[in-house]
Formats: sequence, structure tokens, C-alpha cells
Amino acid sequence: MARTPATSRRAMLFGTAAVSAGALLTACTSNEPKNQEQAADNAAPVADDKPGKAVTIGFAGPQADHGWLNAINDNAKNRAKKYSDVTLEITEGSNDTAQQIGQIQTLINKKVDVLVILPADGKALTQVGLQAMRAGIPVINLDRVFASPQAYRCWIGGDNYGMGLNAGHYIGEQLKDKKNAKVVELAGLDNLELTQQEQCS
Repeated sequence: MARTPATSRRAMLFGTAAVSAGALLTACTSNEPKNQEQAADNAAPVADDKPGKAVTIGFAGPQADHGWLNAINDNAKNRAKKYSDVTLEITEGSNDTAQQIGQIQTLINKKVDVLVILPADGKALTQVGLQAMRAGIPVINLDRVFASPQAYRCWIGGDNYGMGLNAGHYIGEQLKDKKNAKVVELAGLDNLELTQQEQCS
């Protein structure tokens, strides 16, 4: 996901949240044409707004303690409301790994049709992702990727490395003529693999 230095990080994050949550729910319903060309080629659209088979989507994410996570939750709820055949079950967000695992296991026991997981810690939640997949529940892995590709059906996330690289280039350009300039980085959660990678780079 290439980004120019002038791109607003705030706009990008909220855009990603909207696309991720909205696209996930859209992909799980049968109410929209598979693509615009296919719909245009036929006399009648491939799919319409009539309710299809009832679908229950489970969503488990960390505590929505900042705007990006709030945007994901809000967009998922708003999208689900548009479809009478979609039931969205959102767990109470938690940054506690054991608690989030328990919440996901509850959704697995409820036999939801698809499971969307934004893990507080991708590596630590890999096993519960595998558990869901073995139970026949497709897992959509959001943002913080699991340690095994077998723990999810698809992953949706941004190019964190690329964003950091572009930010670094932009800061460097802005400060290249300033002597003794100081740059302060506000690190993420120390236990996340992504944060540890940043500290080592």
C-alpha cells in the first residue's frame, strides 16, 4: 500500500477502518452484485436487495481505546444494520489476551458463520484462530497477523513498514537543514511483535 509523505495518516487510518469493516460484512452477504461488469451484462442483476441466507458474523477485537478501533466497530455495526439477514455479534473489546481468547471461544461455541478477529496480540491468539478454522468457521484476520497462515482464511491490513518508511523519509526531508533537531517516537504496546520489530530496526 504505497503512500506519499503528504498523505494524512489520520485519513488513511479511518479509510482503512471503513473499508475493512465494510468490506468484511459486504463479502459475507449475498445482497450485492459480484462485480459491476457482470451486473451490467445481464438483463437482471446477479443479486438484489432481497434478504439471503441468514448469516451470523462474530467480531472480536481489542479495547476500542482510540479512534481507529472505534471507527472499525462503528463501521461494522452500521454496515450490518443495512442487511436484515446479518446478525453481528461484537464482543466487549479487551487488551487482555486470555480474556479475548475466551471471548473468541464463546463465538466458536455459538457456531457463528464467520469470525472476524483483530487480535490484541496476533502471535498469542494464533491457536484460537486455528481452533476456529478447524471447527469449520472461516477466520478473517484484521491488522495484527497471526503467526500461522492456517489460522485465518484471509488477512486485511496495511503496510505498516511502508507507512513507517514514508514517515521517516518525510521527517528527514523536513529536518535536513535544521541542526540538533530531535524526533520523538511514541511507541505502541511493548508486547506486540510489531512494536518489537520497530525497536530492533
